[in-house]
Amino acid sequence: MKLTYTLPDNLDTEIDELEDMIGRFKKSEVSPTEMKVHRVPFGVYEQRKKDTYMVRIRCGGAIVRPDQLEKIAELSKQYAADWIHVTSRQEIQMHYVDLDNIVPVIRGLKTVGLSPRGGGGNTVRNIMAQEDAGIAQDEVFDVSPYAVALTTRMIEEPDSWNLPRKFKIAFSGSSDDRGYATIHDVGFIAKMKDGKKGFKVYVGGGMGAKTELSRLFLDFAPEDQVYAITKAVKTVFYKHGNRRNKHAARLRFLWKTLGEEEVFRLINEEYDAVKKENPPPLAIEDIDNVAANLDLPVEAVADTKDYETWQMRFVRQQKQKDTFTVILPLHLGHMSNDQAVKLAQFLKPFGENVIRMAKDQNFLLRNIPGKYLPNVYTFLKATMDNFNRPYIIDKMLACAGASTCQLGICLSPNATMATRRVLEGADLALDAAQDIKINVSGCPNSCGQHHAADLGFFGKVARKGDKVYPAYNVVAGAIIRDGESKFAEKVGDVPARDLPNLVRDFIGVYVSKKSDYKSHEDYIQTQGKEDLKAICAKYKNVPDFDTDKNYYFDWGEEKPFSVAERGKGECSAGMFDLLEMDLGNIQITRKCIEELTDKDSIQQKQQLLKDVVFYSARTLLLTRGIEPKSEQEMYDGFKEHFIQTGLVDASCGDLLKIAASGNYEDLLSKENEVHALGDRIKFLYDHMNNAFEFKIPGQEEKPAAAPQAPAAANAEKSSSKVVKDFRGVACPMNFVKTKMELAKINSKELLEIWLDDGAPIDNVPGSVREEGHNIVEQKKVDDYWSVVIEKQ
Repeated sequence: MKLTYTLPDNLDTEIDELEDMIGRFKKSEVSPTEMKVHRVPFGVYEQRKKDTYMVRIRCGGAIVRPDQLEKIAELSKQYAADWIHVTSRQEIQMHYVDLDNIVPVIRGLKTVGLSPRGGGGNTVRNIMAQEDAGIAQDEVFDVSPYAVALTTRMIEEPDSWNLPRKFKIAFSGSSDDRGYATIHDVGFIAKMKDGKKGFKVYVGGGMGAKTELSRLFLDFAPEDQVYAITKAVKTVFYKHGNRRNKHAARLRFLWKTLGEEEVFRLINEEYDAVKKENPPPLAIEDIDNVAANLDLPVEAVADTKDYETWQMRFVRQQKQKDTFTVILPLHLGHMSNDQAVKLAQFLKPFGENVIRMAKDQNFLLRNIPGKYLPNVYTFLKATMDNFNRPYIIDKMLACAGASTCQLGICLSPNATMATRRVLEGADLALDAAQDIKINVSGCPNSCGQHHAADLGFFGKVARKGDKVYPAYNVVAGAIIRDGESKFAEKVGDVPARDLPNLVRDFIGVYVSKKSDYKSHEDYIQTQGKEDLKAICAKYKNVPDFDTDKNYYFDWGEEKPFSVAERGKGECSAGMFDLLEMDLGNIQITRKCIEELTDKDSIQQKQQLLKDVVFYSARTLLLTRGIEPKSEQEMYDGFKEHFIQTGLVDASCGDLLKIAASGNYEDLLSKENEVHALGDRIKFLYDHMNNAFEFKIPGQEEKPAAAPQAPAAANAEKSSSKVVKDFRGVACPMNFVKTKMELAKINSKELLEIWLDDGAPIDNVPGSVREEGHNIVEQKKVDDYWSVVIEKQ
């Protein structure tokens, strides 16, 4: 029986390369960016605590063996924090690993058949399966072997590590879709047809700031086609995904850019190509789910009532006779290293196939013989913290939040712990609400899966007067099920300070009305959303800072809420959106020229040729910090920064003169030169790096003449810093101008910029930080913001 995935043959070589990269990084022979590009696909993420890293371990199909869990905990005890963390994607993370200890951790994991490779970056991520696969009463067949075998195949393919963005795959064993196949890049739902195993296949879904439900690709695919289908979809993503803009890079964005018909055409084309290659099907090995025949004494239970309550809350009958699953709650996915070692050692006699990780960040202990449930109860009661409290308390799911995550806005784990305390002190029948999923994300990026929740929250920045405070959007009513899936809908918002009370109030209302509805889903879909809106309205009025300053502190924080150290703005993304808009305009206009017929007027063609020149001249001016106020100013700027610098041939100056003259007749004789100009602009764009420099082999860019400083950007040079006034400059131009100024100063020198309130202050500092620079200070001065940047 093959329970877990097989490591690729080249893993040792890749670990050696990572070790060499770390050594060179410590000697300053490689940049932080180069180091990041190499370590993140290895599942190694930098944390907010300086010079510490998180290692995310791949656990295909939600499976971890007891010996693997023990090894993870031992490595964590030696090299990381005193706890491990189970994620909502059925992985295990080790936190606060020093740079020098990353490779020893990875090599230690390899000794038990585990690797963090693909735990992060633009890679094939951990392949999920519903946690009760193989034991569920309603499953068509066990999907775990397919998740394991597909993991083995995917992690040995080189193109799995260099995709436009992350690529996620999931398996479900029934139409109830407990593996979330209908919201993944590729999702498989078990199905039988004519007595043969196969899958219903969904593609192109996902959660995040911009969600998308997967779309049905095949109503039935034979089981031996799982790899071919996955390979085809991955190849389409590899070829057509947006590598330029990471905010629109996931597979799901192709529905908008290419259209559904074209996406499916491309997938079918690649699918046919894979089938012609005739790759071997996945090596599927059945996984036995049987209770071990043990010779252990059955332990006596001292507190029968507590034992029965525990059974009601956490014990579930498997489809295998007299065999049970035990839910082991881990609040927020955390378990101490010592507890993990003890758990692994306790479970070893029960066999290898005894642990799964659930999407709610808890463990499922499976294949437990009924007669030994008292032994499990006794062990857990003696070993685990806060044993046997209502499941809804520890079922609440939260992402890592702003304390460790570079993207976080709010401290979602702290808000969840505060909610736990409120619920524990409330006089509510919490066991009656244990089916409700409450998920919390610290930002819109859905790492806490708020879009898939019955009741979900995601962090945001709110303002009252000149003060900001932490708050959450409130969503409700997700359904994840084959043919019925829909994401949670927004019903309101709530200050972070009041989130625990809102949850308490909602559970109280639900419990009081539960008997009137068939299920919690029925209640939420019919009346629950309206009840939530009314509860949100209760917490609408936020006191000012002097009345109650607690609203202006996030949970567990000792200083007022601020986004100065959090978040990555979208200035760069907006910048590329503008560039690509004009590149698209050039392409569309040229296509219109191609489609002209003899019936079309000469004037039409003249105007279209002029438009190509216009868009060509405008496209890249943004990268030079130029925001022309007239067409003539645009042509002058293009001449200065692109023709005089040698980036564009001097002969194109004639095209600019004709376009500026208003008489476009002479463009007819220069049609080839017009198209050549459009081609050159696209060529420059393709050879532009993230610093807006054009890196063209064999060609050096000549410096442009020093421009006069615009009135809105007067500079003041001192021995310590440069000051630039970008008030009145809109996004993303304020970010472009900031980048241009940073390019003029040396590393470790300071630049102070002045920004307007609203979008400029919300986006520019985060984008500067994303470029690798430090935000030294960010403060409000009268009606504008001062931001001090240290160039790196």
